[in-house]
Amino acid sequence: MTLLTRLGAWFSRPRAKAAAASPERAAALFAPPYPPAGWWRTDPAEQLRNYSSWVYAAVNAIAQEVARQRPFVFINTGQAEHEQTALPHTHPLCRLLARPNPWLTPWELWYLTVVYLELTGNCFWYIAPSDGGTPAELWVVPTPWVRVVPDAREYVRAYEVNSPGIPAQTFTPDDIIHLKYPNPLDPHYGLSPLQANALTVDANTELLKSRYQTFVAGPRPGVVLRTDQTLTDQTLKRLEEKLGEKYSGRTNWHRPMVLEQGLTASPWTLTPAEMDFLNSSKMTRDEILAVFRVPPPITGLMENTGLGSNIWFGARAMFCEGTIQPKLDLIGQSLTRDLANRYGADVQVTFPDCSPRNHEQRRLDDELDAKMGLRTYNEIRKSRGLPPLADPRFDTPMLPNEKA
Repeated sequence: MTLLTRLGAWFSRPRAKAAAASPERAAALFAPPYPPAGWWRTDPAEQLRNYSSWVYAAVNAIAQEVARQRPFVFINTGQAEHEQTALPHTHPLCRLLARPNPWLTPWELWYLTVVYLELTGNCFWYIAPSDGGTPAELWVVPTPWVRVVPDAREYVRAYEVNSPGIPAQTFTPDDIIHLKYPNPLDPHYGLSPLQANALTVDANTELLKSRYQTFVAGPRPGVVLRTDQTLTDQTLKRLEEKLGEKYSGRTNWHRPMVLEQGLTASPWTLTPAEMDFLNSSKMTRDEILAVFRVPPPITGLMENTGLGSNIWFGARAMFCEGTIQPKLDLIGQSLTRDLANRYGADVQVTFPDCSPRNHEQRRLDDELDAKMGLRTYNEIRKSRGLPPLADPRFDTPMLPNEKA
């Protein structure tokens, strides 16, 4: 049998076992020594671990702004603002939102809620019932602990909570309030801005690591050693170790370099691509802030300080109107559906408009409405949460050219 015949027979024979093992061997051979970028976008625990650097700056700004807002609980009797009857602070729902549980303040409740939403797209509240069955306490359950159990008819059959060190517990949909950002890929779990920006976040992390390693090694630029002599591997290794030991690090980079054996040193300059890599941290920062919709001045970055308060006011207006208010509307509607309706069909939870521009505009609108007779003074006072005036004249629209 010739060599060609043997090769032909070898290639044509069945190799079931070799084919089964081949993909694994190929994967092990070509697999990178690190996980692929964005691998954590489906892991809630790893998403929370990315709460650092510019992600922290953006999410912390959003969570703090939302935590400053106070929910407005009312009975809806119509479409207009004056047809909303505010519930007293003694109402059970108002007391529940004002004191969620013995260990959590309202500020912490809203802050944690938004942090979980921004990082994982989901936030779960456990409603601890009282002896009578009414909601008594609200607890934020860490997102990595919760698994949604779907149901073909009821949409959600249950929520499985698996906290560390405790056997898994199952709760009914009435026990859990699930706040989430809409996800076009999965109706049961939300999608966070962090997940949508996973690659940029990983790029920013690697840039920070690279910058840290540069500072650890020292700011001394790399050098190229030249010589006409032929150096052995042992000599090269000795030179590398000697240079690294003597000149690397933050405290040694400035020491003078003395060379021997006809060596000359020249700086190893960075290529344009390498310089762009080092300067790309600003680009990743801007991409992260853009995905979370946080203007740079809100995070403390003031690149044009000459305009002063004008930049700050404009940034706050953009931030509150384009970022905070949509999230407040989503939270308010979700709580109306899953919590407020337990106290009555017309009980609703909402958040007042938080834009700094709207307060001044509302004052001008109130003044114009009063002058034109469109609303009474007591209607305006009621919309601001103020008690009505006893004089019956303030319940009658003031027509133009009339005096109170």
